[in-house]
Amino acid sequence: MNRIIIVFLLLFFSCLNNKIEQKELDFFRFEQQLFSINTENISEKIMSFRTEHKSFNEFFEKEIMLNSKNDSLYAEELLNFIQFPQMREAYDSLSLLYSDFSDIENELNNAFSIFYSYFPQHSLPKIITFFSGFNYGVIAYDNIIAIGLENFLGKNSKFYKLLRNPNYLSFHKQKKFLTSNVMEVWYNECFDKYFYGEDFLSRLIHKGKIMLFIDLMLPNSNLENKFRFSKVEMDWVINNEDKIWTYFIENELLYSIKEQEFISYLNYAPFARGMPNKAPSRVGYYIGYRILQDYMQNNNVSLNDVVKENDYRKILKNSRYKPKK
Repeated sequence: MNRIIIVFLLLFFSCLNNKIEQKELDFFRFEQQLFSINTENISEKIMSFRTEHKSFNEFFEKEIMLNSKNDSLYAEELLNFIQFPQMREAYDSLSLLYSDFSDIENELNNAFSIFYSYFPQHSLPKIITFFSGFNYGVIAYDNIIAIGLENFLGKNSKFYKLLRNPNYLSFHKQKKFLTSNVMEVWYNECFDKYFYGEDFLSRLIHKGKIMLFIDLMLPNSNLENKFRFSKVEMDWVINNEDKIWTYFIENELLYSIKEQEFISYLNYAPFARGMPNKAPSRVGYYIGYRILQDYMQNNNVSLNDVVKENDYRKILKNSRYKPKK
């Protein structure tokens, strides 16, 4: 039944895409301009960043470069940053992988066209790609989505090994997961104000809302890419949905406020606490998603209603969620 619902949604939104007004986002490749700096053009480049991309540049100078406001010193530090051998090598890898950004641009243009059809009251963001020195993945602020592309070089990137990233974290730093990351960050930027709650159920429903949102915004993406699972992990979660839910119930987790008991079901972790080795972390994303699917199917509610509803017990009750064995 779950697969039928998913297929129906994909077909529905495939048809709907033809009726949605296509939007074109503004993209800026900040990292390309940054690494084109040399001793002759540095003053001009810094001035251009500060005038044409004021909001983002303020973030970059403060958070990445830790600028002391001394312009001559900043110019020297900026040159050192982009000329440092490991940084330059990482940028070269990034530049090769993302030399053609059109596939991601198209996917994000389509996603935000769908977003605007649901939420026309929201402004559409500007997309800025940048190099953060491995400090930031995706962030959103001031109607900007900034993407640190060096954090999406692929699970086998040597840089993550040099940084001693555990395999479970490196796995999620793949290009195919970039748009899902972007849409999750954007959801939180727009709708996190409606979330409150400390217990597991509240967070489970919150993550389910995020995944329902991503599912609708990225209708042509594979389900495992939306969830940022491998195909094997996605299949396991789908096939063991009832066992996961039973485990939550039998261990009285739904109303627990002890984060250590449930954090691995919601965040990246080496394993899902108390579950078989095949179970990935973040299984709660899928359970929350299925609850929200049933809630929308069994109630006359819009996506706008769903994101604003913060009575999580009501959502669970009215969803009539009961995974089949």
